[in-house]
Amino acid sequence: MLAILLVKIYFIIWLVLTPFLPLIFIIRIIKGKEKYNRINERIGFPKIQKPDGNLIWINAASIGELRSTIPLIKGLLKNNITILITTVTVTSAIHIKSIIEDIGNKNIIHQFSPIDHPLFIKKFLAHWKPNLLILIESEIWPHIILESYKKNISLILLQGRMSEKSYKKWLFFKPLSKYLYNRFSLIVSQDVINEKRYKVLGGRNIISDINLKNAVAANHMNQKDQQEMILQISKRQILLFASIHDNIEDQAAIIAHIQAKNYNKNILTIIVPRHPKKIKNLIALANIHNLKTRIRSYNQAIDYNTEIYIADTIGELGTFMQIADICFVGGSLSNKGGHNLIEPAIEKCAIIYGPDVSNHKNTSDMLLKGAAAIQVQNIDELNIEIGNLILNKEKITKMASDAYKIITNIPSPSSILLNKLKPYL
Repeated sequence: MLAILLVKIYFIIWLVLTPFLPLIFIIRIIKGKEKYNRINERIGFPKIQKPDGNLIWINAASIGELRSTIPLIKGLLKNNITILITTVTVTSAIHIKSIIEDIGNKNIIHQFSPIDHPLFIKKFLAHWKPNLLILIESEIWPHIILESYKKNISLILLQGRMSEKSYKKWLFFKPLSKYLYNRFSLIVSQDVINEKRYKVLGGRNIISDINLKNAVAANHMNQKDQQEMILQISKRQILLFASIHDNIEDQAAIIAHIQAKNYNKNILTIIVPRHPKKIKNLIALANIHNLKTRIRSYNQAIDYNTEIYIADTIGELGTFMQIADICFVGGSLSNKGGHNLIEPAIEKCAIIYGPDVSNHKNTSDMLLKGAAAIQVQNIDELNIEIGNLILNKEKITKMASDAYKIITNIPSPSSILLNKLKPYL
């Protein structure tokens, strides 16, 4: 069987890599991608003992994916169980404490996700003995899946999402995809498109149109910092570029600000890059056009003359959306699938985004149908629509209000999911 052969090859690759793992970890530690004092978790040797009773393992790649599960975790904890949360990134480990505090329950443990080495996964499972494994979004690791299945651990894929590019790659290995996806007891996809992809790739018991992100607002600053920010911007009109990627959206933000000044000379543009460390290009573009720029990580306050404010921090996007009049959602001009459209709707922004919102198509369809968002195809259209909104404050208010109503009227996804998960608890 081809699938078994491919799994064996994958197994052999890990064995060949084993002697090099210490060097790989050292390089990752130097680059800040690993915590040296927690490498033991990455190889399946935790220092924490497993608590008595049932345990659910939730694995999420990033902080955004993890935050979306907060309402679900709160519901699961009512079943007198322990939740083991594993994440990959160092950033997620930094913010996990605040998330656990938000949940407000001591029966939660955080560990770094074990790498998908067959021996390390076996050691990890032998220690924690989870009763249920929930993988979030697109985290598909063969050894985690197959070893869990062998131990009769129910496997659930939540927030299932697969880009068209990943889907086409999996089609080349369809026997392997069927071998892996068939092991899941339940797959909950974000939309009908992803549901069809999982079915083609061999998934079973698939349901769609349940998105946990529908119920979670973006993180806010603490109250003191938020009040200071509100005082700094005074009553200026705010144009927000949220979670933007690469040079295309960097240019879009700067050009949009220049064009917007034709309609409101006092407008303030706040730019939140998706990757906070990658702001050199933004700064260079702002300097080329002689725009007065302030940078949040440099502790530079906004004053009356500030034109561009680069908010290169993590965990504060909700505040910027709350104070914004118009919000462009990034990842949509740069063909990254677009970012969360629910968050700006919850914060009552007039929402604009580019052509690629494939990661949030259902939400986009709802907003567009209700005339509660604007979709553009390029930077020129973006500038035109921003200009129209600046000149029509009533439309900004109506779009923001309509988007909020549409999103808040969606049934609670966590309640629906808890009912779907009951047979596996």
